[in-house]
Amino acid sequence: MTGPAAASARWAGTCLLAGGVGALLLVVHAAWSGQPWVASYLFTWLFVLGICLGSMALVIVHDLTGGGWGQAGRPVLQAALRMLPATALLAIPLLFRLPDLFSWMRAAGATREQGVAWYLNVPFFCVRAAVYFAIWLWLARLLRDDRPAPAARRQLVASSGFVLYAATATFAAVDWMMSLTPRWHSTEFGLLIGVGQVMSALCAAIIGAAMLDRRLDEDRRRHFHDLGKLLLALVLLWAYLTLMQFLIIWIEDLPDDIRWYLPRMQTSWSGLGLFLVVGQFALPFVVLLSRDAKRRPPVLGAVAWLVLFACLADSFWLIVPTFRPGGFEILWSDLFALLAVGGLWLGLLIRAIRAQPAGASSAQAGAIGEHAQQHA
Repeated sequence: MTGPAAASARWAGTCLLAGGVGALLLVVHAAWSGQPWVASYLFTWLFVLGICLGSMALVIVHDLTGGGWGQAGRPVLQAALRMLPATALLAIPLLFRLPDLFSWMRAAGATREQGVAWYLNVPFFCVRAAVYFAIWLWLARLLRDDRPAPAARRQLVASSGFVLYAATATFAAVDWMMSLTPRWHSTEFGLLIGVGQVMSALCAAIIGAAMLDRRLDEDRRRHFHDLGKLLLALVLLWAYLTLMQFLIIWIEDLPDDIRWYLPRMQTSWSGLGLFLVVGQFALPFVVLLSRDAKRRPPVLGAVAWLVLFACLADSFWLIVPTFRPGGFEILWSDLFALLAVGGLWLGLLIRAIRAQPAGASSAQAGAIGEHAQQHA
């Protein structure tokens, strides 16, 4: 085994080894220091889960609409779909420390007083999580390119699957993120999280496309131009939703609604919020306005790396301030959890990309594109 195949195998092995070392360091650090690690693990796991779910959404959109952009990004998107079972298994450590995450599990009486005990209770919480993953795994299996199906049937699966994805992703965001602050609520939160998932998955697809295929012909430039336009649209949509959520809560100025923003705006966490404004919106927006930048894979890949890192920082900003309200702080558990979950997940993702049948994604994407053009 030589060339790119050998290099990808080495990268996969390195990532898996790093993940194993990170897991060992996380266990040893938690046992030695006694510091809580579960928040660190949660934000990292939600980040990789978001790439899987965002990939599902993009595959669904491409099955419905066709287009060359999907042909360029589909190998990574399909591999991310295959990662859902492994991502579900990576959630197992969280199951043993749920009360450390969710205060309403430690204060059932408080949830009863607030009238939400019918929803925020442990049995129903676990049942909902099982339903979410059952639906996601079922959809991922139906959307895989190694399961040949007529384009019309794939479009039927995609149209119903999009509704299921939107509903389950929204409720999962409420359960696993919003309920960390149980008295806080936002009607835009689920949509905002979904857009972030699709954006992180698109960045991963752009990075993978830039690394897997180094041709510079006109067709490839056009595909990257389409990917760049889609990324620009998502960057703008994420910024709009983030601003609207903030403005609505700021105008209302209700105690229960502002409690989520207080530690993120009145402490040193505001610095990370400023980075998100620049790294997840302002800088990508300026660069992606250029047509030439969108058609050059190295430039678009660099923008995708920046936005993907900002999505990771966004996951950190959404989760961790709830547990460290005094100000911005990075603990060793954050780095070890990122190394453990990220290393294992990335190593398995590289293996999933290598395991895909050569040309399967392109052929399936081409058939979908022809079908979409016939019905346009």
